[in-house]
Amino acid sequence: MGIGNCRIVAALILIPSCLRSGYDAAIDTITTSQPIKDPETVSAGNIFEMGIFSPVNLTNRYVGIWYNNVSATKPEWVPNRNNPIADSSGAVTISEDGNLVVLNGHKEILCS
Repeated sequence: MGIGNCRIVAALILIPSCLRSGYDAAIDTITTSQPIKDPETVSAGNIFEMGIFSPVNLTNRYVGIWYNNVSATKPEWVPNRNNPIADSSGAVTISEDGNLVVLNGHKEILCS
């Protein structure tokens, strides 16, 4: 996935959290110092949720955005579809230049 697609996700997660007041920023915000690590999720506004998941019967892990109040996790967007995380040590963060970055457990970039 290219950088443009990751910026769309950053907008979906970060902008709604800036518009809300009275909520703990650690719950609904991803920053350079506050990544989300498997199995954590973030949800700004409780409509969408972003996190790391594994499809049924697979061991690979993927970053995705899905509707928050649906019984089964069906991701609407997966940036690392072609480059999955091999285990549960992955993370999603914002790089110093403002891009969304998917990392494996060795801190190697899988998607930016």
